[in-house]
Amino acid sequence: MSIIDILLHIAAAVLGYVIGSVNAAVIITKYILKSDVRERGSKNAGAANVTRVFGPVAGGCTLLLDMAKVMLVMWLGGVMAGETGTATAAIACLTGHCFPIFFGFKGGKAVAVTAGIGLYMDWRLFLICIGIYLLAFLIKKTASIASLSGVTFMPVTMLILGGFSASQYVVAIAAVAFVWIMHWPNLVRLAHHEEKAFAVKKAENAAKTEK
Repeated sequence: MSIIDILLHIAAAVLGYVIGSVNAAVIITKYILKSDVRERGSKNAGAANVTRVFGPVAGGCTLLLDMAKVMLVMWLGGVMAGETGTATAAIACLTGHCFPIFFGFKGGKAVAVTAGIGLYMDWRLFLICIGIYLLAFLIKKTASIASLSGVTFMPVTMLILGGFSASQYVVAIAAVAFVWIMHWPNLVRLAHHEEKAFAVKKAENAAKTEK
């Protein structure tokens, strides 16, 4: 790898981290809805908590924007430094999303970003993992279990589908690691049977109480 290649990979990493740090949940709730989601509900700056507190429209916008940002940086990383640049940018984006420099390093749990990674790599991978997520959610009614289930099966699904590169497996494994680490508090609550079922609040009550 030449000096130019190294510099391009560094640039892809920086770009991925900076764009990843643009947290849609915080922007939508704090600056548009005027109520920081990090102080509401589960206090997580992610699509699930935005949906839980502010409803499906705000949550859906958060999900789409977080997916879009990682797909953008993966494309840019690929343009800059090829396949390994794509992987570098994706992992940097995961880091920025979870630990955003613009928002006190308090971000989301990487589920939406991982969904974007899956969609960018292969739409079939995305649909299968979403299917696993929905099945787990229907059975357990718990967002954390559904998220962990959908993400964990990502590398396995890649093996079944075939045709993925080593760098893509690295990204998938990194995404799984990020999601599990960021869900550690949920895992503790699950172990103690304290994790609450997912429920979307009615708009008129969202600003009044928190579960």
